[in-house]
Amino acid sequence: MTDTSTSIEAKQTAYFPLFVGLRYFRRASGKDKFMSLISWFSLLGVLLGVLSLIVVMSVMNGFEAELQQRVLSVVPHARVEGPQQRLTNWQSLSSEISARAGVSGVAPYVGDKAMLSAGSRISGVALYGIDPELERQVSGLAEHMLAGQYLSEQDGEYPIILGDILARSLGVRLGQKLRVILPKVTVTPFGMFPREKEFVVAGVFSAGAQLDASTAFIRLDDAQRLYQLGKDVQGLRLQFEDMFAAPFHTAEIVASLPEGSRGEDWSQSQGSLFHAVKMEKTLVRILLLFIIVIAAFNIISILSMAVSEKRGAIAVLRTMGATPASIMKIFVIYGMSTGVLGVVLGVLIGLPLALHVGDVVAWLEGVSGLYLFDPQVYFISHLPSKIVPWDVAFVALFSLSLCFLATLYPAWRGSQVQPAEALRYE
Repeated sequence: MTDTSTSIEAKQTAYFPLFVGLRYFRRASGKDKFMSLISWFSLLGVLLGVLSLIVVMSVMNGFEAELQQRVLSVVPHARVEGPQQRLTNWQSLSSEISARAGVSGVAPYVGDKAMLSAGSRISGVALYGIDPELERQVSGLAEHMLAGQYLSEQDGEYPIILGDILARSLGVRLGQKLRVILPKVTVTPFGMFPREKEFVVAGVFSAGAQLDASTAFIRLDDAQRLYQLGKDVQGLRLQFEDMFAAPFHTAEIVASLPEGSRGEDWSQSQGSLFHAVKMEKTLVRILLLFIIVIAAFNIISILSMAVSEKRGAIAVLRTMGATPASIMKIFVIYGMSTGVLGVVLGVLIGLPLALHVGDVVAWLEGVSGLYLFDPQVYFISHLPSKIVPWDVAFVALFSLSLCFLATLYPAWRGSQVQPAEALRYE
């Protein structure tokens, strides 16, 4: 009987701070109007902070995924280059690389920086000579044709396909001729002249990325004649089953090529672009975290006022046998009630909003008649979103941890209240 009574008393003692802390929270949210106002502001601050972080981080993740998909639809995962920008016997090397684990496609290329001239307009480009059929293994260029025909469907001499932004900047249309000028010279009896050739605009592609303003493709055999490589190529364009394994596979392949060869994967060729996106994500995350920090300061204010108001009640609880640890737990639970409720509501509202943020923005654009994202500037016509579970977990855990830390000092001050001193003027 004694053991049972002791067990019941222990349970009551364990649940005592929880009951009192929740009771204070309910009263602060109801009877005392001033305390209730601050409580709601604190809860709203946590809720908005969590909601904003989830939505904005999902949109940033969506932008990054969209950018990767669009850029890598035209740019291969990696490319390897032979010594002196020349690779002989490339057919056998291509077969060997294709047989490697993790490699899904190999295609030859010849290419470098070049100038395109149409009338009085000149533009610098990355010019690639490709095998139209083998290129299908490493990029989706054929699927991104906006006008005209893909290179494999051309019968005429020296066709070229351009990005749509590049075609607009040069002011050229299908069937129109332009001049390709290489940063190489041809020596003649009359002097040295830049190597150049006239091409016909056969098609226009659109990947929906910055590449559309700076990339052009010609046929491999035309590029070999233009660069005077004979049957050799400059290097190989590679596609892997896992794009994130590109640096590892590229290093392995370069080690097996002739000495002097070099390789470059997408994280290097497009690294500055994706590093900029990551930096933006980090800065936006830090800025939005300050919303939760401000909400945590409100929790400190609530608990400090609660401790000051309830000094008499604390003294009574202490005279009835409550320990300083129990008093501290009461105020920690009181403050955490605001934090937990704000985080839960923020996650419950934020996840559906992040999932359908594109539809919400489209509805707002339809109602207001204003377009938040001009496709000519942002290369997108809708707002992408990608929910990453780890990001949601990070936001929730960080918010709860910050709210918990905000409760410690006021709760400790409440546990230090001396009964005799508090009851002296009651």
